[in-house]
Amino acid sequence: MNKFKYLSIAALLLIISACTPSQQAKIEPLSSKANAADTNIEPVSKAVNGKINRKGWEVNVTGVKYAGQKIQGKYKIYEAAEVWTVVSVTVKNTSSKRQREDNAWFHIIFSKLVDSKGNKYDSKDMEIKYDTDLLSKPFSPGEARSVDFLFDTPKGIKADNFIIEDESFKPIPFKL
Repeated sequence: MNKFKYLSIAALLLIISACTPSQQAKIEPLSSKANAADTNIEPVSKAVNGKINRKGWEVNVTGVKYAGQKIQGKYKIYEAAEVWTVVSVTVKNTSSKRQREDNAWFHIIFSKLVDSKGNKYDSKDMEIKYDTDLLSKPFSPGEARSVDFLFDTPKGIKADNFIIEDESFKPIPFKL
């Protein structure tokens, strides 16, 4: 079981290091570089309520954004085959001690998006919204870090659930 946890952590670190984002990273449509397929896509944001506070950790889904085919991160342009559906998530240490995310009750790297028709999509990329120097450091008490998960989805879907896995790899849905 611990092998899976360390494998997921290693995969997360590999993905994060490839993205090289920063605290000021911003996801927004590329209006000046949009191709013909992008011209009809208008970003729409939607507030969501989805929070779980358990065993010293809080996972909070803070928003959903339908962002178009290309979006600009701090150091990288993300390009979808169809369009990006972006789910913003904040993880917070709610305990009174420092702790590492790899000891948490959840596996956020295996996140999925489910649309209103029941279609599932794997996360294709992530934009880290905090200083990357913190990647190898434990969370301080009360510290929160945010990530945008990017899902390559067909245009016009309605995001219904964001799914992470618990320590036993059982799905935990967040209603969007």
